Amino acid sequence: MERRNYYETFLFIALFSTSTFAQKSTLPVKVLKTFDKNYSNSADVVWEVKSKGDYKIKFDLEGKKNIVEIDENGKWKKTTAHISFDQLPIEIQASVNEQKKNYEITDVKVITNDDKATFYKVDLGDENKTIKLDINEKGKIVKSETKKLTASKDKVD
Repeated sequence: MERRNYYETFLFIALFSTSTFAQKSTLPVKVLKTFDKNYSNSADVVWEVKSKGDYKIKFDLEGKKNIVEIDENGKWKKTTAHISFDQLPIEIQASVNEQKKNYEITDVKVITNDDKATFYKVDLGDENKTIKLDINEKGKIVKSETKKLTASKDKVD
């Protein structure tokens, strides 16, 4: 019985490895080159094809979660990086602190688009609601969205 379990485990690993390799081998070379040029030290890479033929790549870099979007021709479109509050520019920290009140910071992201525009997304929350802030490079809040949470912590509009 132990030998059978070993064989099944080996077979599962072999099939999974082949599947992962096959997915990466079907990616356009231009997309792979663009990604490898900037993120060759990344780990836990997951490739996803979006509806427009663009590629969304999720990965870890230096212990932080990141997402990059690259079109089918290898053109970089957007990078989203999870960062800590302390890594935000002073202007952005000041804007968040004005809104923070008694809420906890639950998520911080910096997003850079293909037009080189950078903005920040900061999520605040408590047991009753979440607040999502979009902040431009100058620290101006350009969008604020509040959602109340139900007793089971599900989001409700």
